[in-house]
Amino acid sequence: MNWTVRSPLLGLLVIASLVFGIERLIVTASERIERVAKDCGAAIQAQDWERLEGLLHEDFEYEGRDRAATIAHVRSLVRKYKPTEIVISVHEVEVDDGKAKSQGVVKGSAMGRPARVPVQAWFRETDDGWKLWKVQGGSYVK
Repeated sequence: MNWTVRSPLLGLLVIASLVFGIERLIVTASERIERVAKDCGAAIQAQDWERLEGLLHEDFEYEGRDRAATIAHVRSLVRKYKPTEIVISVHEVEVDDGKAKSQGVVKGSAMGRPARVPVQAWFRETDDGWKLWKVQGGSYVK
């Protein structure tokens, strides 16, 4: 094989490798949102209320409660039920122009009993130039 044939093949191989590598490095909005949901569960599990507050959007609302009231409510539930495990997962994430909604599940164990609660959650990107995804609200799925 001479260089005139090898050069285009080598070029295609390099381009294919670059595309594959870049694709692997880029994290999608859905993956970022999934990470935020998991981090919320981990923050509650660790009782790290400042971390939880940082994951909730400033306009957060849950069942008529703002961010501070929701965190206070979650703290009281953790004190009362003493959960030993909390995992929050989301799926069916729909992203549109800096906003997203998803279905999810909060799984846990409290007072020796497992629990599984289906939820809906809304997420929003921050407007501060960082474009971080934060939880904007949610509700139980009945």
